[in-house]
Amino acid sequence: MIVVPLHQRLALVILASVVGFAVCWFAATPFGLTAPVAGLFLFTQRRAALMLYTVLGIAFAGSVLVTCFSIGGMRGVSLEWAAFYATVICVGGIVVAAMRATRNEDALRAAQTIESVVGNAWATDAAGRFTYVTPAALTFLGIRLDELNATSDYGDLGWKPVVHPEDYETAAAVWRRCLKTGEHYNIEHRMLRANGVYSWGRSSGQPVRDSRGRITGWYGTVIDSDISECSGVEAGSSKLSDMKDGTLSESFPPLNEIHPHDRPAATQASAYAFWTGVPQVMSFRARQADGSYRFTEYRVDPGYGVSVDVAPMASRLDERWTISDSIGETAEAVRAAKIIEALYGKAWAFDAAGQFTYVTPTAQIAIDMTLDDLNAPVRGGAFIDGGDTGWSRGVHPEDYDHAAAGLRRSLKTGDPWNVEYRMLRKNGEYVWHRIAARPTHDSQGRITGWYGTSIDIDVYKKTEAALIESKRKLQQLIDSVPALIWGLTPDGTPSYVNKRFVEVTGMSLEDITDSDNAPTVRVLLHPDDADLALKAIGKSIATGQPYVQRYRQRRADGSYHWTETRAEPLYDEDGNILQWYGVSVDIHNLVLAQDALRESERMYRQLVETLPAMVDCAGPDGEPMYRSRQLSKYLGYDLEKLSGKPLLASTLNQSVHPDELADVKEHYTHCLSAGEPYARKHRLRRFDGEYRWMETRAAAMRNAEGEIVQWNVICLDIDGEVRAQEKLRLAQESLARASQAASLAELSASIAHEVNQPLAAIVANSFACHRWLTASPPNLERAKNTSERIIRDANSAADVVNRIRSLFKQSVESRNVVALGSVITEACDVIAEEALRRRIRMDIELNGDLPPVLLDRVQIQQVLVNLIRNGMDAMNSVTGERILGVRVGSTEEVVQLEISDVGAGVEFFDKIFQPFFTTKERGMGMGLAICRSIVESHGGKLWVENNQPCGSRFIFTLPVEVKLTP
Repeated sequence: MIVVPLHQRLALVILASVVGFAVCWFAATPFGLTAPVAGLFLFTQRRAALMLYTVLGIAFAGSVLVTCFSIGGMRGVSLEWAAFYATVICVGGIVVAAMRATRNEDALRAAQTIESVVGNAWATDAAGRFTYVTPAALTFLGIRLDELNATSDYGDLGWKPVVHPEDYETAAAVWRRCLKTGEHYNIEHRMLRANGVYSWGRSSGQPVRDSRGRITGWYGTVIDSDISECSGVEAGSSKLSDMKDGTLSESFPPLNEIHPHDRPAATQASAYAFWTGVPQVMSFRARQADGSYRFTEYRVDPGYGVSVDVAPMASRLDERWTISDSIGETAEAVRAAKIIEALYGKAWAFDAAGQFTYVTPTAQIAIDMTLDDLNAPVRGGAFIDGGDTGWSRGVHPEDYDHAAAGLRRSLKTGDPWNVEYRMLRKNGEYVWHRIAARPTHDSQGRITGWYGTSIDIDVYKKTEAALIESKRKLQQLIDSVPALIWGLTPDGTPSYVNKRFVEVTGMSLEDITDSDNAPTVRVLLHPDDADLALKAIGKSIATGQPYVQRYRQRRADGSYHWTETRAEPLYDEDGNILQWYGVSVDIHNLVLAQDALRESERMYRQLVETLPAMVDCAGPDGEPMYRSRQLSKYLGYDLEKLSGKPLLASTLNQSVHPDELADVKEHYTHCLSAGEPYARKHRLRRFDGEYRWMETRAAAMRNAEGEIVQWNVICLDIDGEVRAQEKLRLAQESLARASQAASLAELSASIAHEVNQPLAAIVANSFACHRWLTASPPNLERAKNTSERIIRDANSAADVVNRIRSLFKQSVESRNVVALGSVITEACDVIAEEALRRRIRMDIELNGDLPPVLLDRVQIQQVLVNLIRNGMDAMNSVTGERILGVRVGSTEEVVQLEISDVGAGVEFFDKIFQPFFTTKERGMGMGLAICRSIVESHGGKLWVENNQPCGSRFIFTLPVEVKLTP
């Protein structure tokens, strides 16, 4: 950018002022001050210029006033001064206009430089008013330059009509902030094309500054990035919410905390990340708390989502890079490269022979090649004559010949160089780049150099490949779906059919479309269904309502199959139908099955009426709506004869035993509200007034949506079984209590009688030992003898304990070879009634090939009953389904039994089998210890594991060939 240096302008003003004052002094005329005043306008902008205009205007008005009224005879002097003021006001306007034009020219030249490489660009003044936009871009957007600068009564910017309404506020806010702060402008938003379609555009802007650092204008470019809609962003959704509200990553420190020499590289990294979508990891000098600068690594992200995996580009400003000692005739090319560099982050320049004179430092670091490396001869002569330079090492071998040939041709002809090739990064990875270069010329038209940029398009390439693969998979999915998929234009003309459509119907898209594009789908419809189906699709096309229809469709073999067809329209953002998409599913077997189902339903209803069981059906709220003849006969009345309302309450009140009525109501109400199955045993009043035990089970029948539509209930008379089981349970409990009482009595007597004597002897000898040791002097000999007696009595106590433990070791005289299945069945029968009362389902799995085992039948049953009861106790707090599993399997050597529950599980694995250790409030802690003793006395093992996903498993084994323990 051409800017007159400050010291030159200052010298010019001082010289003009000296000359002007001299003319004013010697010629006695105020016109000599014109030059100094014009010089003042060189240093005034905006408010200062306005203030100077105001002062000169007031002075001019005063001079005119004095001239008009001839005040003090100063008419001639005042007229001369009035002419002077009018002259300097005009001169000042000319100077200010010229300065503004010069500043606008800087932004314009920068924009045109960008335009020559990218294809479109724009420039504005410092206030953001557009002074230039590439004509092709205006045509693309369908807007004029003056329309871009127009403002509404609400303060909206002129370019609001070409930005998507959802994106405008954010884009405008960022632009206004950048105008105030001078930040690099980077944003992505949707733009309205001339054809009325919104497409994503990536816009970037850079300020132009004068020698004093003041912003004199802006230049930038917009690139269509519509492919990003396919890279993880839903069409029609705004991406601005995902963008950082600033030019650098949030991890970056403010620019004023970055070393002045590194600030350009930081902004270049941000620009490069924005344009390419490749994160930049770079190290630069950041100011520390003590004021010193230290190299620190930061990451700059693009500011928008990228759906493909991209490795970040890393660089450190303290790594090797060079600047050319002499740029020769490429000064203009280097200047253009730096303009591009400020916008895109990377740029370069080389001379007319292809020798690099400038490359952005961070670019040199990224490819690990300095200017000397790039220009170093590799083979042959000069590059333009067919030789190769170090630049060839940074190009993929498969791409180099094409890229080099194109560059040599451009160097010779002056044609623009545009190419794509894979470039080698420092990390050894090749990534795709898009390269554009343009020549610079001197006044005679001779090429003096080249400038250009290399934009990383690896994200684009990967996104494009992912899009192609996604389309391939989508087409493959559409063709493999077991349905006929088709499409219609908004007026109903067939536009697409999938592969399966052609295979099933034997007709292609052309077969169902006339030469004038009129649909001929009637050939696919059964004659009896065609009129109704076509009328329905015509109505949907006219109204936009979804289409749903069942009809018989013709197949390739000439047969007709029942088909259900559904279609819905696809709308654009304005609510206009773009396309109709439909799917036709073969439901022939379903229709036939439904006909068969209706006949089956009639038969099953008849079957229910003849079943030897009492059946009842109720609505979702539990109100009876059907009762079988057997149940009505048992109760002695029909539903119609109930006097009370509602029916459920009347039935329960009249039929359920008063002692169980409250519990039945509570349980049934809970199942109705929770949708859980109902199972309960209670007494039900028979028609003759006798209450008999009844097992009632109910389950919910649901529709496709999971909603309860009916409760199905069955009642079974189990009065005889309940009474027999109650007698058996009472007998078993009485036997168990007697056995427990006897064992406890024996244990207590043994402990009281056997342990008391050695303990008493230990206490007496301990007192004696204490006396001998405390005597003066201590009698050590007697104390020693007494301590030996203490040891003897302690051993005696240990023997007593061993004898007590022997109580748990039963004799083997009553053991017989028994089929283990019958033992397990009897134990489960003993506990079955208790499990039923506690709402516990017992899941029993027996291997039919269990070998016989030598065992004490009563003892093993005691072990099983104890373990099963423990499992039931562990599930007292379980609110869901309670399941107690009993599983038996065998190997060649042992039979393994497993009792599992769904309770809280075991917490103390190391203590659970210790005597007197219990987790129950009223437990003695002897049950599991006795169980282990019994199992081990049979030569087996007993242990515990946690069940999955919850609960515990007690497992014990019994050997097939028993080896008795002593």
